[in-house]
Amino acid sequence: MENRIYLDYNATAPNRPEAVKTIQEAMRAPHNASSVHNFGREGRQIVEHAREQIAALVRAPATQIIFNSGATEGNNTVLQHFKNERTLVSAIEHQAVLEAVPNLEQIPVTPEGIVNLDALEKLLETEKTGLISVMRVNNETGVIQPVQEAAALAHKHGALFHCDAVQAAGRIPINMAELGIDFLTLSSHKIGGPQGVGALALGLCGITPTLLHGGGQEKSARAGTENVAGIAGFGVAAEIALKELSAYQDKTGALQKHLEDALSIMEDIIIHGQNAPRAANTTLFSLPGASAETLLMALDLEGVAVSNGSACSSGKVEPSHVLKAMGASDEEATSALRISTGWNTDENDIDRFLEVWQNIYQRMKDKAKAHA
Repeated sequence: MENRIYLDYNATAPNRPEAVKTIQEAMRAPHNASSVHNFGREGRQIVEHAREQIAALVRAPATQIIFNSGATEGNNTVLQHFKNERTLVSAIEHQAVLEAVPNLEQIPVTPEGIVNLDALEKLLETEKTGLISVMRVNNETGVIQPVQEAAALAHKHGALFHCDAVQAAGRIPINMAELGIDFLTLSSHKIGGPQGVGALALGLCGITPTLLHGGGQEKSARAGTENVAGIAGFGVAAEIALKELSAYQDKTGALQKHLEDALSIMEDIIIHGQNAPRAANTTLFSLPGASAETLLMALDLEGVAVSNGSACSSGKVEPSHVLKAMGASDEEATSALRISTGWNTDENDIDRFLEVWQNIYQRMKDKAKAHA
């Protein structure tokens, strides 16, 4: 279908052309970065250059960046390391955190989807804790979490702090040291790099969690031959994301205002986290009484791709655990749609969505009146 509209950047951002070109160039030779011959040395140079590009994005030393297959691996690497210690995670974390190890204790959030710092401190006062995990930007609502304050509480009570920064990278500034983060996870495909590549950035706590053992790759912190081409694409995407961060924020902020101004005048529409600080590229809204699955299918038939929240549940459309943690009703949680924009989105995309959405919305309102 021509004129398809893609508004699901929080699931996967389209590849940056510059990243694709870099990947193609890197794949022209057998670059095993562990080999000592010329091809191997070329591969090592590619990997180390990308390491510097990723480090710049999160304001961390390049020596503290460990490449892996993505944020799911990074999250599991950190949480598995602390599996025998008490671990607190926010109730709105991605499933890659919530399902990483059993017996996690959840930190409640406010109705606006912000981690409740008072509740966190009370939890920390009751029992010794090894690790706290709070994401920087929620993948469904876009709400920015008070990571600096949460990390300070963690350190005050002798715990270390992990942050899933997948949805923050390239959307808002990240400074690991300033935020007090000990372990930070990233994923390439959220910023226009390839899928299947990510990084774990380490703070200066002196601990290097290790999940995969084998060869000595990544200074023995992550065994397995490096995906040189993928890492190269990740690095380019990170460099562009950092360079264009201010312009990106301005553009997505204008698109978000345009979208939400139009949605706000529609009866019964609820925009979640609207009064909280949010990444400008994300809007999660509900039409209570509607089915998210029905809405997704209707939009898709019109060539508009959106999401009902996280895209990491094998295509299942289920009530949002994030909205339930925020105190939303079942009707709100089962009718939520997420619009997420990015580097290649323009106002025409939003206008097309609003045109299609208005027609779907009006049909549903007319149907409801007919059955009243």
